[in-house]
Amino acid sequence: MSYLKILTNVLLGRNSNITHAIGYIDTGNSLKCSLTRRYVAVANYAVIASLITCDEAAFVDRYIRDCASIYKGNKPMPKGMHIIPYNTICANNQLMLAVDADFMFVDDRYIEKKPLIGISPATFKILHTDKCILLNKKYMKRGKRHVKHNTR
Repeated sequence: MSYLKILTNVLLGRNSNITHAIGYIDTGNSLKCSLTRRYVAVANYAVIASLITCDEAAFVDRYIRDCASIYKGNKPMPKGMHIIPYNTICANNQLMLAVDADFMFVDDRYIEKKPLIGISPATFKILHTDKCILLNKKYMKRGKRHVKHNTR
């Protein structure tokens, strides 16, 4: 099976919003949501900000400023958002906020329907671009998957 390139163009859509990002296939990213069993790509704030509503942005902004804010308060989590436990080489038992997207294309290939996009509380850039996403290593093997579209 052929593998995708390490750096890719990524197109994400959510609730009629579409954004483009530079993707990096992160062989160390094996993050999978234990509840939904979906693989998680991790995006920086600029990607997520292009996909969410103003109300959701306030919730995400609080999370970016203080990751523990998702524990605080009585407000329910916005629909389509999840909390995902994860570990890194530097810290264990962390929680990441993630959003449901509608679709994801990597280069010109349809990769995932309803991908789960984690929101990195840390700032990162790839090739000096503002919109970056670390793709799950499982996407490396999905380059051949396509969706049939009705052309009528």
